[in-house]
Amino acid sequence: MKEIIETELNKIEGFSDGTHQLTIEYQKGHTRIKFPLQPLTDIMLFDSLEVLKSHIEHIRIVSFEKGHYSFQALNSNIFNTENITDNFRIDFFSLINSYAEVSRKGELTMEEINSVTAIYKKLNTGLAFDPESRLKSLGASIISIDTAPDWDYIAGYTEAKRKIRESVILPLKNPEAYESIMLLTRKSPESNMPRAVLFEGPPGVGKTTAARIIAHESSIPLVYVPVESIMSKWYGESSRNMAEIFDMCELMGGAVIFLDEIDSLAGSRDQNMFEATRRILSVLLRKLDGMDTAEKTVTIGATNRMNDLDPALISRFDQIIKFPYPNVEERAAIFSNYAKHLTEEECGHLGLKSVSLTGRNIKDICEQAERRWVRKIIVKDMEAAPPPFDYYRQSLQLWKNSQSQ
Repeated sequence: MKEIIETELNKIEGFSDGTHQLTIEYQKGHTRIKFPLQPLTDIMLFDSLEVLKSHIEHIRIVSFEKGHYSFQALNSNIFNTENITDNFRIDFFSLINSYAEVSRKGELTMEEINSVTAIYKKLNTGLAFDPESRLKSLGASIISIDTAPDWDYIAGYTEAKRKIRESVILPLKNPEAYESIMLLTRKSPESNMPRAVLFEGPPGVGKTTAARIIAHESSIPLVYVPVESIMSKWYGESSRNMAEIFDMCELMGGAVIFLDEIDSLAGSRDQNMFEATRRILSVLLRKLDGMDTAEKTVTIGATNRMNDLDPALISRFDQIIKFPYPNVEERAAIFSNYAKHLTEEECGHLGLKSVSLTGRNIKDICEQAERRWVRKIIVKDMEAAPPPFDYYRQSLQLWKNSQSQ
């Protein structure tokens, strides 16, 4: 049995030279096989269970608790429980160092040997895989924090910026200070770091930009997760994708996950919820604050439909930060960001005339003014110069007319 297993595993690069570690013992009529794992993730458990099912027809779950997951083969007659505890069993442990342990009374059958070698290959040949590449294959984007703007890029929102600095950035930059206070106050040590923040506000008011700034100032990768990257037509795959995104961020050493339109992923259970959405919500509840919490990852959810979110999910967020429509002074400041050559009075006029517009709307209007002006420069063969005020005023009116149609 030992020879068969080692012969099969020697086909793995590095196994024969000791790069991979696996011990096989046969003592007092019992077989025990043990091998280390990379940090255990949900996807690794699902993969292992899938491998087991392909080799062994009937499997039962013995334990599925945080830090200990166990699967065992049933008797050929599943209604016969005699000596069932002597059957093939594989345990996964992850409380300190992750490892797997296979046990059985007697020697392993050929099917069981095949399942062990298949699981070992599945979980160990990918030790050098790149979590960032896996995130990209799942449809997530890793946004460069080196090119993030500063807070001046978001005009106004003084209160929102203050809350973000105090409740998110400060803890991320000074984790040791928070841990020291936790050790002085808690009977049982547990993290007091923020793990989830919800941004509420209409589209285009700077929620995504704020997430980029948080990642930049904290020197943590920003992982942007669009809705379409999660959803799948295959049963169970959407929730599995969501769980794996969290797992990959943990393997990266931590990240800021930005879930845009989180209401589309995890609506209220009071509504007629699809099963796929219910399963995604279950994953989010576990990852944000549950038995399988992502310890190194900060989650930022963004929504413009707060009432559609499940109450249990809302309760998982440490802070809810509102991003309302910008006021007249903020709108004027946004115009000055995109048209620095305009006077304060001209920007003030545009701010007055742009009621209920977001920062994104104003950016679009300024870009439209620039494109109209560039066309004139090309046609008239004029020297390059910034667009005059009238072009911005006209573009603003054209945008408003298009919205009213």
